[in-house]
Amino acid sequence: MPAFASLALDKGLDLLVTILGQGLPVLLLVVGVAGTWWYRRIHATPPEPPRVRRFTLLRTEDADGTPVRYETTCPAGTKITPWVGGRQRLYELTDVQLEDGSYAAEPLDHR
Repeated sequence: MPAFASLALDKGLDLLVTILGQGLPVLLLVVGVAGTWWYRRIHATPPEPPRVRRFTLLRTEDADGTPVRYETTCPAGTKITPWVGGRQRLYELTDVQLEDGSYAAEPLDHR
């Protein structure tokens, strides 16, 4: 009986190769690529939502003498122009964390 099953399997594979001919490797490649794409799509990690970070605008002071703070979801390297002391100033956000837990925003206009 096992010999009969083996013979039937061989004949079945021969029939499959005869029907598909030279296209079998192409079909297997397409199925492999589609399967890989589908697997990665299902198991992809969702992007991290932007988080609000607090920046200290260096070389600035409020009326009470405390440093000016700025909250945003913009990433480091972004240039911002907040109003400080009645005029707009140019700052660049950085990844440098200060002692108080906020991040540094360095002035670019140097005035």
